[in-house]
Amino acid sequence: MEKQTIAQAAIEVLKEAKQPMTAAEITQVILDKGLYTFNTKDPRAMVRGAIERRCDGGNPKTTVTPTYFKKQAEGKYVLKSLS
Repeated sequence: MEKQTIAQAAIEVLKEAKQPMTAAEITQVILDKGLYTFNTKDPRAMVRGAIERRCDGGNPKTTVTPTYFKKQAEGKYVLKSLS
């Protein structure tokens, strides 16, 4: 099996959750389920960055297409198809 990206792991988590989640919550599920192995002291920052790069309405200079996420109130994220 090919190693998935952080964004792919976040998509998997949000599909299962079926509700908005913060970057911290998404990170915790990724760690608990072993969906991605982080090589950093701050995995939450990596998850947040990966989501923000694929988020609608983000910084046009850093946004990557296609976008998969939307940011909601209180810093929570949803999949575009679920919003």
